[in-house]
Amino acid sequence: MAPIGVGIIGLSAAGGSWGASAHLPYLKDSTKYKITGVCNSSTESSQKAIDTYGFSADAKAYGSVADMAASSDIDLVVCAVRVDRHYEAMKPALEAGKDCFVEWPLASNVEQATELLQIAERKGVKTMIGLQGQMSPVISRIKDIIEKDKAIGRITGSHVSLAGMLGGKETIEPMEYLNYAETGGNMLVIPFGHLYDSISYTLGELQEVSSTLSIQHPDVVVKSADGSKVVKTIRRTAADHIAMSGLLSSGAQSSAVVHGGQAFPGEPSFLWRIEGEKGVIQVRGDQPFALSMSLDMNVQMQLLETGDVKDIEFTEDKPGPPGNVGRLYEAFADGQYYPDWKWAVKRHAWVDALYKSNETGKRVSYV
Repeated sequence: MAPIGVGIIGLSAAGGSWGASAHLPYLKDSTKYKITGVCNSSTESSQKAIDTYGFSADAKAYGSVADMAASSDIDLVVCAVRVDRHYEAMKPALEAGKDCFVEWPLASNVEQATELLQIAERKGVKTMIGLQGQMSPVISRIKDIIEKDKAIGRITGSHVSLAGMLGGKETIEPMEYLNYAETGGNMLVIPFGHLYDSISYTLGELQEVSSTLSIQHPDVVVKSADGSKVVKTIRRTAADHIAMSGLLSSGAQSSAVVHGGQAFPGEPSFLWRIEGEKGVIQVRGDQPFALSMSLDMNVQMQLLETGDVKDIEFTEDKPGPPGNVGRLYEAFADGQYYPDWKWAVKRHAWVDALYKSNETGKRVSYV
């Protein structure tokens, strides 16, 4: 079977981009995919990326998504640019009838995301969303413990605390846009969105959500990319503190508390406890994106009858950002389960429900 031809939007030759660090390591070595196009802000910058990463002569440089999507060499368009550019970037790819893989979030808001899904359904294309935490070996192991082994019995509660990395008192220029609610990419949507999506995939969705959002650090100091100098001060519009609670579809209690910035020294960036009638599972991560990026985590289980605590082993054969992203690509190529844009729109609806609950002071349903 011929490899799937991939056209990537947003692959910087400078390195350090998510496309280069998470997508490229898998795609370059895969026999199931072949990079046949790169689209950046100009044909010249696209060609520079092709030369820098040593793609084959079959890879072509493009200056517009429409031109790339028109090529018969492109089967799958991968979007790895900042969120406020997703909507406009993906419409030409969809209209050209190409399958699409977009990083989470799908768009800046639920309305844009819904429109993209509707176009995809009308065109009959396959879609994939970059909520790769669902593919984590940790999540697979926890689901087995709960669903197959039934080791902790009926789930009674899920509680998570997260230091969101974003939302601190300072930021750097390349991440300035993540402080504005209107861009659609911020602490709630990205660090918390990725983590809670993995939790929802594991335990099910909330029947209703109740939330309190606040901005405790409205004035944010913006530093240069290397952090060496202060460039300006901006006014934050995205929440930097979040509290959420509700009942899962199973009836179990679910809650989360998120704050901006870094974790307290020596403490994990996220701590997730799953409580059951027979036991408790605890997951600790040193980084806020540990689940989605296949980073260091510790998983333990306590059996309530004996009080014994044991480490839970899991197999991680591809640590680092390419791990779960690669597993998404594998699932897509092999016709296995992967989160698509229907799932993405549901997650956008969850985000929207958090905002609405905070604004109205009422519980909000999103499913």
